[in-house]
Amino acid sequence: MTGFGKGAEKSPYGNIIAEIKSLNHRHLSVDFASFEGFFLLEKKLKDVFAKRLARGKVFVKISREKKGNKGLLEEIHINEHMIKEYASRIKTIQKDLALKGELKIQDLMGFPGVIRQDVGEEGEKLWPFIKRAAEKALKNLIKYREREGAKLAKDFSQRLGKIRKAINSIRKREKQAIEGYRKRLLRMTKMAAAKEETDKGKLEEEVALFARNCDITEELVRLENHLDGYILVLKRVKGDVGKKLDFIAQEMHREANTIGAKGNDYLISRQVIDIKSEIEKIREQLKNIE
Repeated sequence: MTGFGKGAEKSPYGNIIAEIKSLNHRHLSVDFASFEGFFLLEKKLKDVFAKRLARGKVFVKISREKKGNKGLLEEIHINEHMIKEYASRIKTIQKDLALKGELKIQDLMGFPGVIRQDVGEEGEKLWPFIKRAAEKALKNLIKYREREGAKLAKDFSQRLGKIRKAINSIRKREKQAIEGYRKRLLRMTKMAAAKEETDKGKLEEEVALFARNCDITEELVRLENHLDGYILVLKRVKGDVGKKLDFIAQEMHREANTIGAKGNDYLISRQVIDIKSEIEKIREQLKNIE
């Protein structure tokens, strides 16, 4: 589910600011923007998020508003040997390829491994403040997602109402379809028999066979039960409901397919198409929730 949250915490080392953005994803994936060499604390932060989030691609940015140089935890290390090695090799390549150009120190400082930031043991001192800032941001993220979830629940309710309305229309049409088939069969039988007397017993047997083969009562009942189950999950189940709702939606789609195959009626087929369209829209939105 998409969302955004921000939190801040004051510390002796400056204000710690945590920003979290989440996008739709089947599983939980947490990525961090680099933060002054505090990568060793990422595992701890992932554990914090895993306790509250079940799915989503989560992007985390931790920053610090420094108070001048006071409270600066990290130490800057410059690898002089590596700078010399880079400079030597670049000059060799320039000579071999007859390339011109001035090599500046700022160019060398940007190469990988030249500058390293270490936080050492003091990095642990900042952890409680980072954790609290992240938890505040996470709380705001969850509130954001809950608001989005409420909107989705309302949308689901409307779509389920449309499906239930279509089921009622199919029930009414089913009886009409059987009666219509009986009339068509009677008309065809009369035409075939010309002036001879129609075999009413055979006619009723054909109608009964048609009704039996095209009986969709069980499928309609199961589809309605799935609708009730869907609403129950939305109201009562906590935690990762996305997968549960998607499973129910799959079952609803399966029943709709069977109704369409057995219905043997144009108007019923149209209602089935509408039902499947609503189910697909629901399944698409399910990617947004957990």
